[in-house]
Amino acid sequence: MAAPLQRLSSTYLVEQAVLGEQSKVVCLRFGQDFSPECMKMDEVLSSAAQAVEPACSIYAVDMREVPECVSEFQLTAPAQLIFFFRGKPLDLDLGSGPQKKVEFTLSSRQEFLDLAEAVCRGAQQGMQLIVAPRDYSMQFRY
Repeated sequence: MAAPLQRLSSTYLVEQAVLGEQSKVVCLRFGQDFSPECMKMDEVLSSAAQAVEPACSIYAVDMREVPECVSEFQLTAPAQLIFFFRGKPLDLDLGSGPQKKVEFTLSSRQEFLDLAEAVCRGAQQGMQLIVAPRDYSMQFRY
């Protein structure tokens, strides 16, 4: 079984995680820990965490504990991912134009690894818009 994700329980800790990392991508999973979508996402993320650790730090954040982040990032889905690099949220093209968050549950470890690899490579190259390795526009009706 994979180790549980490191949890950030306050806005201050979220800010420190995002601003404190200058060489790696930071992936924050926002959600409500008890929701089925969130539990599935945590399972996928924790299974991949060790593989992406050299390039990407992954944290879990319960939305109920960080209302400031909920309003700032306009978080509405039960489980969402936001990738940051050098303190700024990254723009992703998941098939329907630029977005700052992944608002659906990733289905497998490999799916997250592919997305994380594209995000980390794009961030290191200074890309303004990172194109996901898969088009999600039709699958999730974006």
